[in-house]
Amino acid sequence: MKQIAIFLFLCFGTFSALAQMNSEYNYFSIKAGAVHSIFHPTPEGYAQKVLENGEGDAYLVSPVKRLIAYVPGYYGSFLFNHDFRNDNLGASLGIEYKSYGISAKYETADKEMNVIEQHNVSQLSIPFYIKYGRRFYDPQRYFYFGGSINYNIFATKTEKVSFTEVSRMTKIPGERLRKLNFSALVGFNYMFFHLEVNYMFGNFLSRGYMETLPNNEHVKPYEGQPKGSWLIRTGLTIPLNSWTSRKWYGFETWVRRLLK
Repeated sequence: MKQIAIFLFLCFGTFSALAQMNSEYNYFSIKAGAVHSIFHPTPEGYAQKVLENGEGDAYLVSPVKRLIAYVPGYYGSFLFNHDFRNDNLGASLGIEYKSYGISAKYETADKEMNVIEQHNVSQLSIPFYIKYGRRFYDPQRYFYFGGSINYNIFATKTEKVSFTEVSRMTKIPGERLRKLNFSALVGFNYMFFHLEVNYMFGNFLSRGYMETLPNNEHVKPYEGQPKGSWLIRTGLTIPLNSWTSRKWYGFETWVRRLLK
């Protein structure tokens, strides 16, 4: 909690300083939407992963190669924007909360039983990016690229085995998480809508975490987890300035004329 408090203090301190800049080209905005985790690298394997069938029998399972598996998530951002006077470039810095997940499938050697394992993480992040577009302010049409520093707050694991409809969720202890990871992003915004692609460098699970089994064997349960993942984000962008007011007024006028 101490790290989170410091994190928030620094962010809001930065926003307060930026807000003092007396320029019509400085404004805040809100972004919110869905995270689509679709493309999942296959884990490198974990020899001690066991599946129990409910009758006391245990089977070793190994990861299944699969590229596509959908895991939904969500996010919300509060951003400070500085647009340059040439109306072609801009920069944004913000604070963000997001939740997303990764999925993996494991099966027995005879392929008769399997388990789907899903890890979800909640993060506080500092996104930053550069905006580019020709005269982009009025249509809010621009490309943007940058990155994000992500602080991992907590994570959960959900397991669903093939021979039952019941899934089991457990909270992952904090010592099993990496404190920070980083991501690169590129996106396109038009009016109130945006489409964005993220690449997360490094898993939020600690590949170096070690635990001791009942037989005193030491293992690293997350050593085989993917070293990165792709995310697609879709959502709304709402500038908190006169641009939004003008566009909303124009929309209301159009509706009134349509209904006459």
